[in-house]
Amino acid sequence: MSHDPAPIDLVPMLGLERAAFIDLLRGLSAADWERPTECPAWTVKGIALHILGDDLSLLTRQRDASTDSLTLFAMDHPGVSFRALLDGFNDQWVNAATFISNALVIELLGLVGEWSETFYRDVGLDTRSLEPVQLFAETEPSPYWQVIAREYAERFIHQSQIRRAIGAVPLDGELVTAAALVHVHLLAAWMRDDTPAVGTTLGIDLAAGGSWLWERTVDRWIVIENAGSQATEAQIAVQPDSVVGVLSRGIARDDVASVLTITGDTDLARSALAIISGMIGRPEA
Repeated sequence: MSHDPAPIDLVPMLGLERAAFIDLLRGLSAADWERPTECPAWTVKGIALHILGDDLSLLTRQRDASTDSLTLFAMDHPGVSFRALLDGFNDQWVNAATFISNALVIELLGLVGEWSETFYRDVGLDTRSLEPVQLFAETEPSPYWQVIAREYAERFIHQSQIRRAIGAVPLDGELVTAAALVHVHLLAAWMRDDTPAVGTTLGIDLAAGGSWLWERTVDRWIVIENAGSQATEAQIAVQPDSVVGVLSRGIARDDVASVLTITGDTDLARSALAIISGMIGRPEA
């Protein structure tokens, strides 16, 4: 029988990430705001505006149960795929909001950060949202812990993109550990069609980010916390100086293998990597 994985609580990390983000933005020069980023269409300011728009969209459709942005955008773009709708709306928002002053962007990010943190704290981790979280390979409405984890991961990725664009130091400490926790759970979900013998274990070592085991059950892989030095058939380790890059898509997909070390059953590890590499590597433009 299938059971939902135990929820992970990322709510306490939302405020910490947003505080680090706002502190970063407050230190930017006018030239920094206009620097290009790994998102080809967006400058640093474009990414900041995207995050602001994303927060407003989430609050509108989740907290306030109002018409969501993609439904409105789809009315004027019939027959367009979901991915094209998402990209189209995001670009439309960023282009329209570019007039907002840098100072006001920072103030608004602080406000919507507080509002979204309050909503996610009160809604309940196991409460079902109205949307499937595709990041966790879901096709049915997901519990809010997955929604929250997705939003933390996206914020972590975008803040890291800005840091790389301006040459700032990478995020570290518990912010990285939280991003690693999200990734080991979402990657386990995507590996469900990788079916070695029940009980097979695969270790994942993210250096300062933490280490875990994936264990194969009858119908999925589960995540075992605090794996430490437990025996496992194979282990995938990420080079310490590449952990943030792996967790924030800062490494090109074709280069991911070069920052990994595999020990034990290489066939087992490579079978998993064939599935998950697309989730951790940046696609080439």
